[in-house]
Amino acid sequence: MKTLKLFAMLCTTLLLCNSCLKGIGWEEEQRENNKEPEKPQTGLVLTATPSTIIADGEDVAVLEITLNDEVLTEGFTIYDDEDNIVELENMEFSTTVAGEYKFWASYKSEISETITITAEEPEEDPEENPGDNETPEGPTDSDPENLNFKRRVLLTQFTGTGCGYCPGMILALREVMQDNTFADKTVLAAAHRYPGSDPAYLANYALDVAMGIGGFPSLSADMYYTYGLYSNMVEVIHKMVDASFERTTTKAGISAVSYIEEDKVIINATVKAAEESMFRIGAWLLEDGIYGQQTNYGYEGDFNIHDNCIRVADSKASSSDYTGYDIGPVGEDGEVQPIKKGETAEYTFTIELKDKWKRENCSIVLFVTTPEKVQGRESYFVNNVIEIPLEGEVAFEYEESEDEE
Repeated sequence: MKTLKLFAMLCTTLLLCNSCLKGIGWEEEQRENNKEPEKPQTGLVLTATPSTIIADGEDVAVLEITLNDEVLTEGFTIYDDEDNIVELENMEFSTTVAGEYKFWASYKSEISETITITAEEPEEDPEENPGDNETPEGPTDSDPENLNFKRRVLLTQFTGTGCGYCPGMILALREVMQDNTFADKTVLAAAHRYPGSDPAYLANYALDVAMGIGGFPSLSADMYYTYGLYSNMVEVIHKMVDASFERTTTKAGISAVSYIEEDKVIINATVKAAEESMFRIGAWLLEDGIYGQQTNYGYEGDFNIHDNCIRVADSKASSSDYTGYDIGPVGEDGEVQPIKKGETAEYTFTIELKDKWKRENCSIVLFVTTPEKVQGRESYFVNNVIEIPLEGEVAFEYEESEDEE
């Protein structure tokens, strides 16, 4: 195997020398035009997204191999740092052992640089829905017969302190949130996924992979619409939210009460169905006011204080699905059943609070998802969302009738 690697490196060197001879004068011509030479990425490139995973056997890094910016699907070989051939199903790497894992690839006479995937020790998982925990009763339903719930859209911002273009999206979000009408119909959560040194880095929850995020900055609306935002950001954000309201009807409302018990926050949530459906529910813990030096490619403003940062995403249905946990009555077969129109179901979350988190800056986002068909395939997407204090309660919210207006 060492011979293969040396042969590939020799071939690459010869090719580079030939390219240098052909390129004489090209860079001088570029300088005369006062332009930086724009060279396409060449050679064999191995990448992993994300480069940091949790060593729980479920979190995955997806590897990709390109040659001159063209994705390869066959004919290549992947090796570890001891030159052992590595077989990866669906080009996904996962592990239950924390540490650094190095890989490189070969294709014909080409050889890639070595990459590193870091697997971190998993945090202690939040307790699963306990059911037996004593939680205070939720707020009183002011209108039990009413099913005309107020609805909000969940906006998930994908960002990081290492992203120089992310301040552009931060500015756009600040602008749209200044409109109280717009802000009142959305809930914003920020997933910091790049780099690992980001003080708000979301280490245990690969939301970007689950939602198909390919770069930063990006924004997701209700886990349905996802865009990489680089231009016309304010206009695009408005269109995403409008499209979310037009996409489907409001199928449920949420009420909840939360309280702290020692080093945990316990949230008792109630879902009331406006129409019969299967439902899932998820809880995310957010923290405001996190300081982190933000890379900035020329945007004006202060971007070093980060708000709405997701600390815990307690909604992991599977390794690539964060749409929440089934909620509803349990049938004789032990399976969760749909919630009938006008009826309710409860779910209790218990989330551990870390000492470094400032509790006075934290809040809880609760969302419900429902199944929708997209191109003939059924998937779950956010249908409604609320935000509550770390210690507090929110009753069902109803749309005002014309008489009340």
